[in-house]
This record gives sequence, structure tokens and C-alpha cells, in this order.
Amino acid sequence: MNATSKVIRTALLAATLGLFLSAESFANDIKGDGGKVRLLYNEPGTNSFPPFVIKKFALDKKYCFELQPIPVSTSQATANALQAGGGDIGILDWITLARMQSRGVKLVGVAPFLIWANTVIVRTDSPIQNLGDLKGKKVGIYSRNNLDWVVMRTHAQRQYKFDLEKEAQLHEGGVPLLRGLMDQGQLDAVQMFNSLTPDMVASGKYRILATIRGLIKDLELPDTPFLLYSADSAFAAAHPERMKAYLAAYREAIEILRKDDAVWVERGNIMKLEGQSLILFRDEAREDMMNKFEPQTESDIRKVFSVLLETGGPQLIGIDALPKEFMTLAYQ
Repeated sequence: MNATSKVIRTALLAATLGLFLSAESFANDIKGDGGKVRLLYNEPGTNSFPPFVIKKFALDKKYCFELQPIPVSTSQATANALQAGGGDIGILDWITLARMQSRGVKLVGVAPFLIWANTVIVRTDSPIQNLGDLKGKKVGIYSRNNLDWVVMRTHAQRQYKFDLEKEAQLHEGGVPLLRGLMDQGQLDAVQMFNSLTPDMVASGKYRILATIRGLIKDLELPDTPFLLYSADSAFAAAHPERMKAYLAAYREAIEILRKDDAVWVERGNIMKLEGQSLILFRDEAREDMMNKFEPQTESDIRKVFSVLLETGGPQLIGIDALPKEFMTLAYQ
């Protein structure tokens, strides 16, 4: 290596180290007030991983707050708990968040979690080949209010000219229940969390009929987060430093999940995920996880909303406009 190359390499290393130290210093400057953050999460869902990592690595203590994870069974239970004051932060898709805001519930999106990640599953030997074939079939869904369902209905209306809500036989319930009904042969297709899809596919009994991301792509829409960490607005306004501390811990947890295979194995064992199923899930989740809003995130979500509204109308979407401030970058 000649002298010029050595100088350039030294400069690059110094710059990289300087950026790292600057980022580390900034992170260490974020401190909460020592109070609690009650986080609602779904035990069999991908969103169980960040609180697991935060507690395992004591990131709440690092950023000076106390994380109190509270398990809930469905997105509707999360919405109900937030509305009733049973939690401070929970995971909601942005359409549910916007609907609640339109009804006067004081919530705000404070961070993204996943890009479109969930699936629609059918048996391997099923003749069903696309959403158009679900007409008249028994379909399991985890929530009529869920954004995945809005996308499925919009796609079916736009591509196959029928309404899944009216022309399929719907069975609504928690994901573990839907999986059990599918195993018993009582459903023809089922919405499924990305955390449970790999195990079902690896069993050889099931295949993916569609991914929600694929349906979004078919609708020619941009990739956006579909799940947001949604906070009680009064809590966030009253405890801004605690909010910033929680989101700093969350960002660090995501970075750990992107690099540390061991935490996936440990948490995966609790969820009965192992072997190839765990690897498939881990690799997909790493691609889908987001740790902060980008400058274009809000405008991209508004683009998606406008197409869903144009195709499905306010009756399907549940609102005719997104609130002006349904999300904020103030705490990240």
C-alpha cells in the first residue's frame, strides 16, 4: 500500500469512527425520567420481539425508563386498551389509527414497525390460485378493521370485480384460533401473521396464496410501513423525554435484531419456532422491520390511502380522509 492509500484509508477509518462515536454519544444523551411505559404487544406476533430485546438487554434502564410489556390478543384489543387508558403505546395499522383519531380518540403514530409483511394462506392441494377464487369460500380474518383486510378487499374489487366482505364466508378471530380452524379443514383460506407463516409453509401442508406486499405492488403503490407504534397523545405530550427514551431503546433493539441471531433463537423457542421455519421468519422480518420514519413516509402513506379510498370508498375504508397529524417525527 502506497503512502497516499494509507492516508486515504486512515481518513476513512477516522471518519467512520467519528460517526459511530457521534451516534453513540447522541444515543447516550437521550434519557427518560425513570417512569413507566406500558407497551401493548401481541405474544405470537413479530411485535413481541422488540420488547423482548429491550428487557433482555436492559435497554429501558440504559435510557432511564421502565418498560412494562402488556400482552394483548388482537389489534382490536390493542385499540380498546389504548382508548380505555390501559396502555401508553401499542401497535396499530395506520388506517385503524386514523379511524380512531377521526372518532376523537387522542392517539398519534410515533414510529414505524413493519413494512407490509403478512400473508394469505391456503392448503397446498387447494385449487384456489388467487383472491378471485375466494368468492363463496370460507375465509379466516383476524379483523375487519385491519389494513390487511382493506387491501385484500380493494384488490379483489379492482382485479376481480367482487366484494370479499359480501361474497365470501368470513370467520373473524384471533390468529391462533384461525390456525386451528385451518388445521381442522374448516377454512379454505386464512389471513396469517408473518411470524406464523414460515412454520405453516415448512410443514408442507400449506402454501402462500398472496402476500399483502404483493397485493400492494399489484395496485402499483409504494412500500410503506403498515404497522405504527401509536401513543396516547396526552401521555406523549406529558412525557416527551420518556417517549424519546422509549424510541431510542426501540431503535437499538431493532439494530440488535438485525445483527444478533441468538435473540431470534431464544425468542423463537418461546414461540415454538425453530429450524428452517425460524430462519425463514428471521430473514423476512429483518427485511421488513423499520426503526424510524423517513422524510417521505407520511406522503407515501397518503398516496396509498388515496388509492384505497378511490377504489373502496369511505364505506370500505371507514374514513374519507387521513387526519392532518396522524403521525409525528417529534419523538424520534
